Amino acid sequence: MHKKFYASGFFYHPPTQQILLQQKKSVVNSSPAWSMFGDSCSCEESAAITFQRIIHKLLKIKIKPDFIHPIYTYFYKDIGKNNVVFYAEVEETKKFSSKKGVFTWFTFKQILKLQLTDQIKQDLIVGQRVIDAGIRKGLGLKTLE
Repeated sequence: MHKKFYASGFFYHPPTQQILLQQKKSVVNSSPAWSMFGDSCSCEESAAITFQRIIHKLLKIKIKPDFIHPIYTYFYKDIGKNNVVFYAEVEETKKFSSKKGVFTWFTFKQILKLQLTDQIKQDLIVGQRVIDAGIRKGLGLKTLE
């Protein structure tokens, strides 16, 4: 039996604390909302492998599994399936181009001013908290387990 889910996420550059989001090209809307990378899957692969495949298909780069980190999973009622959210650490903030959209680096502070759906804003806020907790844990500070 195939499991159906949606895998989504964003790139994170630790030195600058920036994230990479995409703005899909749209003929209808001249200023579409910003979004994370993502796609549905009804296959046998894991959500992390699906996220890795989405990144490769969209940006033509391969992310090593060690650099992909889970944020959380929730049932997304708008699409009727689980959404598994990830972030992938990258070593540089290079520019990406694609016929499928515009890609821009933002700080977490800047995302508050972007046109985002409520769910994507929530996913990014939770993502920032997960990243911050990882930083605190790496410094030897107490975190909630």
